[in-house]
Amino acid sequence: LVSIGTTTSALVALLLLFPSFTSGFLGSHQQSSTTITRVGSSPRHSQISTVTMSSASKSAATGAVMHWFRKGLRLHDNPALLHALSLVDEKNSKTSGAIYPVYVVDPNSYQLLKCSVMRANFILECVKDLDNSLRERGSRLYVVTGDPVEELPKLWTELGITHMTHEADETGEPYAVQRDAHVKDAAKKAGVSVIDFASETLRPLGNREGGYVANVGGFANNIPTTMSSFQKLLSKIDRGSVPLPLESPGKDSFPEQAANDSLDRKYRPLEHPCDIPWPRGYSRKEIGPVWDRKTANKKTSPIVKGGESLALAQLQKTVTARPDWTASFEKPKTSCTEVSSPSTTVLSPYLSIGCISPRTAWHAVSDANAKAKSKTSRSKPPVSVHGQLLWRDFNNLIAHSANAQAPGSWGQMQNNVYCRDIPWSSDPALLTAWKEGRTGYPWIDACMAQLRTEGWIHHLGRHAVACFLTRGDLWQSWEVGAEFFEGELLDADYALNNFNWLWLSCSGFFYQYFRCYSPVAFQKKNDPNGNYIRKWVPELAELPAKYIYEPWTANISILKKAGVKLGVDYPRPIVDHTVVSKENMSKMKLAYDAHKNAEASAKKSKGKQTSGDASGPPKKKAKKSVQKKLK
Repeated sequence: LVSIGTTTSALVALLLLFPSFTSGFLGSHQQSSTTITRVGSSPRHSQISTVTMSSASKSAATGAVMHWFRKGLRLHDNPALLHALSLVDEKNSKTSGAIYPVYVVDPNSYQLLKCSVMRANFILECVKDLDNSLRERGSRLYVVTGDPVEELPKLWTELGITHMTHEADETGEPYAVQRDAHVKDAAKKAGVSVIDFASETLRPLGNREGGYVANVGGFANNIPTTMSSFQKLLSKIDRGSVPLPLESPGKDSFPEQAANDSLDRKYRPLEHPCDIPWPRGYSRKEIGPVWDRKTANKKTSPIVKGGESLALAQLQKTVTARPDWTASFEKPKTSCTEVSSPSTTVLSPYLSIGCISPRTAWHAVSDANAKAKSKTSRSKPPVSVHGQLLWRDFNNLIAHSANAQAPGSWGQMQNNVYCRDIPWSSDPALLTAWKEGRTGYPWIDACMAQLRTEGWIHHLGRHAVACFLTRGDLWQSWEVGAEFFEGELLDADYALNNFNWLWLSCSGFFYQYFRCYSPVAFQKKNDPNGNYIRKWVPELAELPAKYIYEPWTANISILKKAGVKLGVDYPRPIVDHTVVSKENMSKMKLAYDAHKNAEASAKKSKGKQTSGDASGPPKKKAKKSVQKKLK
């Protein structure tokens, strides 16, 4: 992808990628404290938001360096880690030459607060894999549990830390914003210099060099709100090029550190999901999936295992080794009813936790496309593999923008500038039936069974179950659906998950509410024998194909022969789709009309306020004044 042989050359590459950081790199680091403001909420010149420096006297002191892994659980294309290594280079006099890679198992983080035991185990696998990779390079990962605001300062003192780097969280996810603000305050008091790097997306989201917001005038409310307009914006930034990924640091990049038997026995990666502490300040009902050791010890079948090494192997297997498939890939044409192997790359769990860099994936796709046969048709964004990575950046940018305009609003209906106010119902019985795959619609229940078993569903399956829960059939809020997915998906992602639910519920970005997924007909044409249903809803496995999508239409003798008793072995439909889907379309129309009227009233009210402004001249006089000036 791109080879950077030494720490010095890696640093040069970083400077090219992130020129806005050059003053921090090339200066003496004896800077005054810089206040972090919300990225993208105000003009570019005030959006430094990258460096938290202690006072000059403390910043200049020698000491050790820490790289704090949060997401971004990888060594490759990790500019923050490379910068930390540059500070401990033998020729660098800033530090003592020791580096401590650290991961805090924080139960209150988005990744762990509401998550299944399967995803908790996935994250622990990622951490162990990272530790193994670091040990191969003569280093290791120091793992602590608890609140980073409390645990990091303890480590700074114990290890003699004077500098810390980490990947930036640009989406504005509420907990991350609060955590980082408190860590920044603690760092200032402790005399620790902190610098972050935007590497979670193809390009920075906010007001950083090459960032999306920086290229729309510096205001987050100026960003494009459609995929086509987003693609146009990207094409204008460095002619649409995506920065090359940085190579993983080698063993020679890590300094030799003196043996410390006492320290070596401490801070090891966790071995079991039950070793994760209980979230601070939350009751059992508030944290989503709850498990005990007995439950956690049951064998699971996740769609993929965790870790950077497996992520890169998955990229090699699904993209690099299949150039013709990659070049011609079209997401809508992939199958959501495959029972042997997925029809997509299944890189999303790795991207969500940062085991693989989006830039690494992007350029791997480019290389594969270049190697495809000349006769192979080339797909284009937004349906191509590149297009999937663009959707990811677009979703992250929308989340960033929403939170810049109303902090914490992304992921909820209230105050969310991108969400229409729809009066959803709240029926716990319907919601529970949907969660547990007991809706009586086999295609929907099969998708939910796969989600519980593998922590993943094909995107068309997600479309179907989300539509069914919200505007299609059950008329439940997209917020409760998004929360449930947040707990069950291996690839749960704050930006993407909420964007998808807004889209599929027709609450934002997609407004053709009259286009409704049928829980019966949608996949019948693609999987007429119902093999997917037979796998995930085994109680219906013996039904004839004619009835596999609609078991309630089979007579008693057919059901009895298949070993099915409706209402006992398998539930009857909890709603009549043909009836409720039409009723819900009427409800959507009313909600849309109310939204339209509210917008018109607001516009009219704003117009009256403007026309009644005593500080401005009447319109006619203003027009004459302009004409005179033109003359």
